[in-house]
Amino acid sequence: MKYKTQYTILFLFFLSFIYNLVLFDFSWPVDMVELVAESLMLIACFAVLFYIQPLQAFPKIYWLMLIGITFYSVSAFMDLTEEFFVESAVSESNLDDFLKTLGFILLSLGIHRWMNLHTELISELKIKAETDQLTGLLNRRAFIQHIQGSHRAKEDEGRAFLLLDIDHFKAINDNYGHACGDHVLASTAKALKSQTRQYDILARWGGEEFLFYLADVTAEEAEDIANALRRHIQQLSFECNNQTIICTVSIGVYHATTSHCLEQEVDCADKALYQAKASGRNCVVLYQQ
Repeated sequence: MKYKTQYTILFLFFLSFIYNLVLFDFSWPVDMVELVAESLMLIACFAVLFYIQPLQAFPKIYWLMLIGITFYSVSAFMDLTEEFFVESAVSESNLDDFLKTLGFILLSLGIHRWMNLHTELISELKIKAETDQLTGLLNRRAFIQHIQGSHRAKEDEGRAFLLLDIDHFKAINDNYGHACGDHVLASTAKALKSQTRQYDILARWGGEEFLFYLADVTAEEAEDIANALRRHIQQLSFECNNQTIICTVSIGVYHATTSHCLEQEVDCADKALYQAKASGRNCVVLYQQ
């Protein structure tokens, strides 16, 4: 039954209350404000018992908070019953204070672990939202955020966009299967990433296309880097289903010294890529206005 542990604790509280009601003489509390405050504290403790139910997926956090709030609620129950009944040896032994302190410590530890878990989950979700699942590279959305944010180009600083496309990728999928096609994509991404500089940005732009952003480069340097990438991919071979696959890439390069609309810059790189494919593929074309 759902909430089995919580209902058991509430049942024990109920039995304890009936026991006190029968055993001791009932009298109204003098301070109604204190009675209401302690009643609300006990109700809040019961609410937490049910509120932490979703944390069962994380047992260490769940049981720390459950045991802690149980001790704390027992202490709150003792404080509340002392308003109705004659003080007993329990109050003289400060057992309620001990339980409250122990419960507070355990509850604090549980909340601390819960906050750490929350931070880790947020970071994990952020990484997943920015990462292409197949290649492990930045996705298009994350690439745009980087370019428009932390990697925004300075005025008069040369920058270049390299749009790479795996040649005849459809034929790879048709001849070797989509699993092999995915393997080629992931392996190509890994090979390209190994060639990036510290301030470069590499992303999977879509399908078999990858987009490189090069900061602080001249047009000649951008073209040299593109050719180095092309030769690096050409020298690789990918093993899949006991078959060796060799592929090449075509690269369109756009270089600018002033910042323009990102969409226009990528479009210029795409036009250069189209020219590279029309020129026989496995080559680099620098966009010329």
